[in-house]
Amino acid sequence: MKKRTKLIIGAGLAAGVLYASKTENRQFVIGQVADTINKWTDDDYIINLGKPENVRDANMVDEGAMTSVQFYYDLRDKANKVS
Repeated sequence: MKKRTKLIIGAGLAAGVLYASKTENRQFVIGQVADTINKWTDDDYIINLGKPENVRDANMVDEGAMTSVQFYYDLRDKANKVS
């Protein structure tokens, strides 16, 4: 039973990798995920999560700079107050 499960999971992963190897298929899947997120939430903070406009700020957040983290928390709070 365990071998069959591992085989099925492996086949599914291989099929997913083959499907995602084409750029248009990848873009389609990314678009579908974005549409699903938009259907489930209308919070701008969640929709734009991980898509900062300023690359320097994105790098600082990636490195864990607390000032940038505080900046994004402030943006989230401001967006919640407006809604």
